[in-house]
Amino acid sequence: MGEFLSLLPPPAALDLFLDAFSASLETETVATEDSLGRISAADIVAPHALPSFSRSTVDGYAVRAKDTHGASEGLPAFLTVVGEVQMGTQAKTPLGIGECAIIHTGGMLPADADAVVMVEQTQQASGNEIEVFKAAATGQNVLKAGEDVETGALILSAGRKIRPAEIGGLMAMGLTEISVTKPPTVGILSSGDEVIPPAQDIGPGQVRDINSYTLRALVEQHGGIANNYPIIPDNPDDFRN
Repeated sequence: MGEFLSLLPPPAALDLFLDAFSASLETETVATEDSLGRISAADIVAPHALPSFSRSTVDGYAVRAKDTHGASEGLPAFLTVVGEVQMGTQAKTPLGIGECAIIHTGGMLPADADAVVMVEQTQQASGNEIEVFKAAATGQNVLKAGEDVETGALILSAGRKIRPAEIGGLMAMGLTEISVTKPPTVGILSSGDEVIPPAQDIGPGQVRDINSYTLRALVEQHGGIANNYPIIPDNPDDFRN
């Protein structure tokens, strides 16, 4: 039988395929929690900063760093405790000169505070006063607002496969829905007069179909929907149909 296929060099064939493939893609919106393994359909930018407020990374005391300058075990700095930052709330009282506030890991920094002294570097003095044994630098033990992600920053580009990390990052931004591409449907045609189904007893000159099942598994592994069609004989009309 004569040759009836028009063959292209691999790069040209790939370009032709990708052009047709990209044009056929459709999108849909799904819940972010259900998007594992899906492909993002559009760029996503941060609607707000993360964290949205400056917070402590340790348990200790929120301070004005300059009030601790020069502090040491031999010559501690004395600070007055004016309150405690409750978790999940905004500090009610700004810090004045020589004042501090009890703060816990993740707590919001009070106004005018710019550092946190670890509780291990302090000691109760008397009443509402503490001793600080180590000077704090500005920004020490503090995660500043926007330090992880700034407002408007690109957090997920189009064409990215959604992993657990992406789901967590989107949820941190309050993005509970995401636009993704619909799984592409791929038709698989196995051909050859000698090719038979795997369940059939093999005869002289025959081979069992392998490629269509391998290709189906690859398509599904990468998020597509595979449709296997019956084996096609080496006949141009059957191919066209």
